[in-house]
Amino acid sequence: MPDLSLLVLIVVAIVIGYLLGLYSKRRAHSVEVASFNKDYFVGLNYLLNEQPEEAIDTFINALDVNSDTVDIYLALGTLFCKRGEVERSIRIHQDLLARPSLTTSQSIKVQLDLAKDYMYAGLLDRAEAILVDIIQHNHEHKGEALQQLLKIYEQEREWLKAIDIAEKLRRSSSESTYYKRLAFYYCELADHHLNENDRIMARRCLRNAMGRDRDCVRASLLLGKMDYQEGRYRDAIKSLERISRQNNAYIPLGLPLLEKCYDHLSGKGGYGGYLARCLNEKRGSTVIVAMTRLLLKEKGVQHAIDFLITQLYKHPTLKGLNMLVELEYARGGEQSSPLFLEVTKNMLALKPVYACSACGFSGKEMHWQCPGCKKWGVTMPIQGIEGE
Repeated sequence: MPDLSLLVLIVVAIVIGYLLGLYSKRRAHSVEVASFNKDYFVGLNYLLNEQPEEAIDTFINALDVNSDTVDIYLALGTLFCKRGEVERSIRIHQDLLARPSLTTSQSIKVQLDLAKDYMYAGLLDRAEAILVDIIQHNHEHKGEALQQLLKIYEQEREWLKAIDIAEKLRRSSSESTYYKRLAFYYCELADHHLNENDRIMARRCLRNAMGRDRDCVRASLLLGKMDYQEGRYRDAIKSLERISRQNNAYIPLGLPLLEKCYDHLSGKGGYGGYLARCLNEKRGSTVIVAMTRLLLKEKGVQHAIDFLITQLYKHPTLKGLNMLVELEYARGGEQSSPLFLEVTKNMLALKPVYACSACGFSGKEMHWQCPGCKKWGVTMPIQGIEGE
């Protein structure tokens, strides 16, 4: 498969050739045009001989900077940036901004690309300064500038600034994704306030999160955690059980704390009823294991084993098998039980628990923003025989 950068360079060469052809018609007797055309063919020769660096430099020298050629220079800057040569891209964009012949629209586009260069280079303060200036005026590039600024504030964890920008994007867009993103920003703020022991502000942020997205699972989890820590076990149960209605794929995240809440209220019947409803709506290995452990406490090992075997026939998983081996061993099973238990535990220890539905990033920890693709709310418990 050909190098994408080389293909882009070929397209750029064709466009440059076209523009030089136009100049030739306008200035048919100019010695300068002849020189341009000579440089152009030299660049083509480099390109055909697979010398892209020399070809790029020659094409740049062959073409004047004017309103007709700005897009070519922008394409070259993008090419450099994608190749990791961000310093060359910055020089091109800075040189373009020094030209008085640019239109207002072209100047804004060059500034936007320069801000992207700075972001790529990790110079976020410089990028932010440019973008903040760009969004002060209404123009066709304002939406893209706001989106780039939002990326910076996410990276710097400036959640109040991120909320301000996301609200502007929400008001100017019909996409519902900004509501969900805002809910996550408020949850990040709530986490921050919890770490500072400011529970009043944390609750206020979580109310705002639910106001933006009533199906925000993370807000329910944080509310459940706060209520549990404050001894408000019934309120915590209400928040944690709400997860099954918001998105039942996330039921496993709330079960450990939910069980503790019911333990404090001595309400095993309520916990069992919730698990039974979850099994009917979405059978998963975490729910099956939780119900098995509950039956073990209430009715003994045989009832737990019978239930688990029935569930494994319907929904076989490695986690369920590990639980079955553990129960058989506890009951005084075969001599090989400890070996089977060790094998299944080791297999589970090696497997990721969560995966991103957008890019496939996986790991043991739950990330509300995927570390791979940076999208929000796309990571969830892995399904299938090795997961839920």
